[in-house]
Amino acid sequence: MLLRSRANTLVSVRQVTQRNMGRTTAGIDGLVALTSQARAEMAVQVHASIGSHQPSPVRRVYIPKARDKAKMRPLGIPGISDRCHQGRVRNALEPEWEARFEPRSYGFRPGRGCHDAIESLFNTLRGKSKRVWILDADLAGAFDKISHEYLLEAIGGFPARGMIAGWLKAGIFEAGKGFAPTEEGTPQGGVISPLLLNIALHGLEEAAGVRYHTGNYAGTVRAGCPALTRYADDLVVCCHSRQQAEQVKARLAGWLEPRGLAFNEAKTRIVPLSEGFDFLGFNLRRYPNGKLLIKPGATAIKRLRDRLSKEFRALRGSNIAAVLATITPIIRGWVAYYRTVVSARVFHALTEYLWKLAYKWACWSHRNKPRCWIVDRYFGKFNKFRNDRWVFGDRDTGAYLPKPAWTEIARHTLVKGGSSPDDPALASYWQQRRQKVKPPLDSYTVRLLSRQDGRCSLCGENLLTRDQPPQSPQGWERWFLQVARRAITADYLVHHDTPSAARSNRTHLVHANCYRGRQLPRAAGNTMAQQKT
Repeated sequence: MLLRSRANTLVSVRQVTQRNMGRTTAGIDGLVALTSQARAEMAVQVHASIGSHQPSPVRRVYIPKARDKAKMRPLGIPGISDRCHQGRVRNALEPEWEARFEPRSYGFRPGRGCHDAIESLFNTLRGKSKRVWILDADLAGAFDKISHEYLLEAIGGFPARGMIAGWLKAGIFEAGKGFAPTEEGTPQGGVISPLLLNIALHGLEEAAGVRYHTGNYAGTVRAGCPALTRYADDLVVCCHSRQQAEQVKARLAGWLEPRGLAFNEAKTRIVPLSEGFDFLGFNLRRYPNGKLLIKPGATAIKRLRDRLSKEFRALRGSNIAAVLATITPIIRGWVAYYRTVVSARVFHALTEYLWKLAYKWACWSHRNKPRCWIVDRYFGKFNKFRNDRWVFGDRDTGAYLPKPAWTEIARHTLVKGGSSPDDPALASYWQQRRQKVKPPLDSYTVRLLSRQDGRCSLCGENLLTRDQPPQSPQGWERWFLQVARRAITADYLVHHDTPSAARSNRTHLVHANCYRGRQLPRAAGNTMAQQKT
């Protein structure tokens, strides 16, 4: 029924053409839908082709890897119609599997994320936990190696099984190389691909030997068993001994083989908890005093410092406004991701490093000016709520660079067991959870969100998609660029005075596209999805 639902079609088209980061990227059809009329026509076209749609090959593009910019990651970009249909099928298939998925699987699932995985590991390893050996594992090319036969067998009699098989076998088109068939894998870039990866890896905990208590202690791992936490294709198994960790690794290797998957031996290792290990950019280690501390990883810190240094060097010759526009989202994004762990010392060290970079940039920009002039020009008490006269900012506009040390540490609340937003019996739990988890916005915007119950004053929809917050420092950086600062797309926030007799002087938060729809005349003509050139 959901596969033929018009509401499902509209939600899928909206997600693909308005909310997704890749909405401006075209597949081999060269089409995008960036206007309201184009989106409406796309929704009509998608709904009319529910029973007749034929999948098209994906367009292969390469992007730099997040952890190593020198290496490239292949992405497969489906055409816009395929993406909309994939969204429609995913919305029908996901609730069924959300009811089955294991409780410690956190990647690419609604309402779950990186911080849940980290908090789960903290709960497993803290105190006098006897799980002191860690199998830190990574799968080699997980998206590219999944067995089509196993996936289709796992999906079973799902009504859209034929469409999924068509997408898996659609092939790849790469500029300069032409068309190539696909015998394995699912394109990393497809809307439904993350769900298919989770389906392929379902059962990993049972294969590793994880067993849970029932009754009063339901949801806790039994003593003597390993505990597994997984985020997408990265997984950590907490074991009692090195021998148990090696046995778990051998069992999982045999379990992964029929699925077409294998460990990346270069990134898979077995280490004692006292030595520490990195997971999702965090470092987890039990120190000699017996305390388990989770901190930002040394690699992540070095990567940020190197990037900031390069950005400030590239900005030589630019004005202060350009510096703030470039550096502020990077800082806000990084501290938003790491604010849930033991980061206070790192934030203070980063604050000092930022001050040196900003002062060096200012001295380079005004080499003939004395230091007192430079300090008076670029440093002052820009933040009215803090008694700090060494804030780097723009005296013309009042904009300033926030200091990481100002960020308060806020522990993340772990999602309960196998809870899913798709379960109607847990609606009150998810409502309370959304109210407790505050987005990292300024206090004024948070007050407006609370007053409006998190909804747009014009359309009544949620202003922020809280079930799936950004899952990386780069994701938070984009969030601050696109949500908190610029008024361009559906989930971007703008302060807006609603012209009303009773509330003419009250500021509201609204979707930017709702605001533009009230202010701008509609485009004339019959404009279908625009061709991307």
